[in-house]
Amino acid sequence: MEAATLPRSASDRTTLRRVITASGLGTVLEYFDYASYSYLATTLATVFFPTEDHSVALMSTFAVFALSFLVRPLGAFVWGILGDRVGRKRILATTILLMSGSTFLIGFLPGYASIGFAAPVLLLLLRMTQSFSAAGEYAGASTFIAEYAPDRNRGLLISVVPLGSAIGFLAASIMATVFYAVLPPESMQAWGWRIPFLVAGPVGLIGLYLRFRLEETPQFRAAVEKEKARIAASRSGVVPTASPLDRGRHVLAAIPSMGKLLLVMSLNAGGYYLLLSYIPTYLIEQEKMSEASSNLVVTISLVVYLAMVPAAAHLSDRLGRKRTLLISSVAFILLSYPLMMLFSGASVVLAVVVLLVFLAIFSLNDAVFPAFFTEMLSTRSRYVGFALPFNIGAMMFGGVAPYIGTWLIHATGNPQAPAFFLIGVAALSLIGVLISRETARKPLEA
Repeated sequence: MEAATLPRSASDRTTLRRVITASGLGTVLEYFDYASYSYLATTLATVFFPTEDHSVALMSTFAVFALSFLVRPLGAFVWGILGDRVGRKRILATTILLMSGSTFLIGFLPGYASIGFAAPVLLLLLRMTQSFSAAGEYAGASTFIAEYAPDRNRGLLISVVPLGSAIGFLAASIMATVFYAVLPPESMQAWGWRIPFLVAGPVGLIGLYLRFRLEETPQFRAAVEKEKARIAASRSGVVPTASPLDRGRHVLAAIPSMGKLLLVMSLNAGGYYLLLSYIPTYLIEQEKMSEASSNLVVTISLVVYLAMVPAAAHLSDRLGRKRTLLISSVAFILLSYPLMMLFSGASVVLAVVVLLVFLAIFSLNDAVFPAFFTEMLSTRSRYVGFALPFNIGAMMFGGVAPYIGTWLIHATGNPQAPAFFLIGVAALSLIGVLISRETARKPLEA
């Protein structure tokens, strides 16, 4: 076991600040893109799909959103294996470059009126490229911070990653709110929707610069030195030569933990994309709010959520990861349907209150799971062991959440039907937490 210590010198504290800033910025960019796509869904449906049936165009827009998640497990495997073999720093620099580049190019795509069905095809290809690169981002950033962070407040420090995702959603929500308020529909469809995607270019270059200035994590460097010593010993005949199976033993040993983490991830992925990606569209389509009002609801809620994330993470450092995650799962099971009912006919103020209650419950999962994931895994399998359940969960429960929410209402005629999806993923998460061990305030496994 390797015990982390508090950074005592000024240089140590400066290094930790750089690690947190560089790691968090990529997460901001990743979720800014996802949120922009969701918040602009009604406009993108008009730009990229035939407009004879708006509902079909909207579902097609969300289908592209969902299909792009199919490549995330592949990206998780590739980046995770490379991150555990060649280092966290190199992979994080590569992923932010690919992620920002593909997002930037979306801003230049012509619409359906110009090139017909080639428009949604190109949109899908760039979304898939973005998702492939983003598959290594969240896990890599969390792992990087975890391997620098002290044991006693690891949860609080790693919460900069979910905080970064909330900031990304907030920035996208503010931009969408302002654009829908000041731009006529014709301008939004002509050029307004492009701006959020074009922003990714310069932000990605800033993130790349910050990440190149970082050193590899102390834990990974120590693991590499041990591996080199083992190789040298095997060549001299002191220990047996490692077989390919021996080299993969870290990943094989992590499979049971990854199964538990996938169950825990179901609530995070499903809750995130239903509450923060789908709710603006839900308020527009079901409650007949204007685009500006629905995005204002999310914007106000996200501002408050920025304070909820570190508070929930700090609570898990004291109360424990397992207890905090249990509270979130049980609360979603009991309260999702009643809270969805309160959206019916709600004013902007009431909608904000309801969404804030949802987010308060969700923060007990979202702020805690990154530390929980890193603490469940050992150094040589931490990146891939985090990335695979995170991204498989995002594919299975996250990318499809807006589509399922829309489909459930269409199939049942019940505006509160999306609550059933939340209850289902919360039940899966509850099982995963119950069969897992407590990890808070313990040294990371070497």
